[in-house]
Amino acid sequence: MPKLNEPLSADVPVVIIGAGLAGLTCAVNLHDAGVPVVVLEASDGVGGRVRTDRHPDGYLLDRGYQVMLSGYPALQRHVDLAALNPGSFDAGAHIWTGRRLLPVADPFRHPTALLRDLTAPIFPASDKARLVPFAAKSLLKGWDSAADAALDGDDDRSAEDELRAYGFSDRFIDRFARPFWGGILLDRTLSGSAGTLRFTLKTFLLGSAVLPADGIGAVAAQLAARLPAGSIRLNQRVESLARTDEQITGVFIGGDTLPAAHVVVATDPPAAKALTGIGTIPEQGLGSVTVYLAGERDPGIGPRLVLDGTGRRKVNEIAPLSAVAPTYAPKGQHLIAAVLLGEESLANPDDDILARAARNDAARMLGHDLDDWSAIAVARVPFSQFAQPPGIHRTLPTNQTGTPGLTLAGEYTVDSSVNGAMLSGHRAARFIVSRQSSGVSG
Repeated sequence: MPKLNEPLSADVPVVIIGAGLAGLTCAVNLHDAGVPVVVLEASDGVGGRVRTDRHPDGYLLDRGYQVMLSGYPALQRHVDLAALNPGSFDAGAHIWTGRRLLPVADPFRHPTALLRDLTAPIFPASDKARLVPFAAKSLLKGWDSAADAALDGDDDRSAEDELRAYGFSDRFIDRFARPFWGGILLDRTLSGSAGTLRFTLKTFLLGSAVLPADGIGAVAAQLAARLPAGSIRLNQRVESLARTDEQITGVFIGGDTLPAAHVVVATDPPAAKALTGIGTIPEQGLGSVTVYLAGERDPGIGPRLVLDGTGRRKVNEIAPLSAVAPTYAPKGQHLIAAVLLGEESLANPDDDILARAARNDAARMLGHDLDDWSAIAVARVPFSQFAQPPGIHRTLPTNQTGTPGLTLAGEYTVDSSVNGAMLSGHRAARFIVSRQSSGVSG
């Protein structure tokens, strides 16, 4: 690792604050355009909220349950997904009814299951028939992000209002939509913008939910590997931005000033707001708790999610990680992620209580004995996403700040997702390159 003020180029570099997906995407795009970059990361590794740790017993533990949607446009543009050797979730789910698990499948991917699903007593057949044209309508749209979907029309509304407007029943909303899209929105009330619901419908039709063989953190690692050695500096917390007159000219870090041709703030929303003072950066966060459960017994659900269709369990969903990507568990072992939503779970300081609740719910929903599963880790992520109520996407800042020398790159300029973060990083790099090409300083 080079010393702080060791030059990486004869030119003053663009300094990017934050080595999450937005910052790394921005850095790679700038480097590919011939622009020298330095990425400063406050933590001990790249990825931001998209990181993976290895448990001493050989399990891969993402820092909170996450998946990649292979249909994300930004992921397709900037990541060689095939090189990550991903495993795919099946296009379906098991719904816990309070007594048993009932399967539902994507009729586009599993047409032979349509008759079974139409006759299964989960929700009315009219809902299942309505879902096909509802999804197909999203597929025809040219959206690049959930923000595009939210802004498509004069009035954004909540995900629940969207479903009710299309005539879906209470049973469909409560048994399927709340646990499924609630898991994506991190809110079972479905009070978040319908843009996420619309866009994820399209994305699931175009691809699959996947897990890289080396964990979710492999996405960030691949981006980082495309940068020159020494251009990412870890454990470097930026204290403030350096200004000359009205222009940002560098950053203060460790008592020194690092000059910059341009500064890109690519941190999480609260840190970005603190550094820049830009009031439109959202601060309200939504979080989750993931309890990782390991055991020798096969969960018996294949590569499909289990969703709590009752709304009465602590666990919203169970993800069969090692069934999707066998590398997540040692040979002969299985790993599942039990996901708890809501402030109540995050506010509980006792990991043991949360682990017991998740283990009890998982065993009950899978029809297993408690002894079949052991809790090996509890991952708390208080700020997984910024809250996205209807209308918020019209109020978000853009990459351009109006301050010479300062650009934003973060999901908070698009929408709260992997796709939004990478799209923002790409747009930030494109803006800086266009400024340099036109001879505009800063």
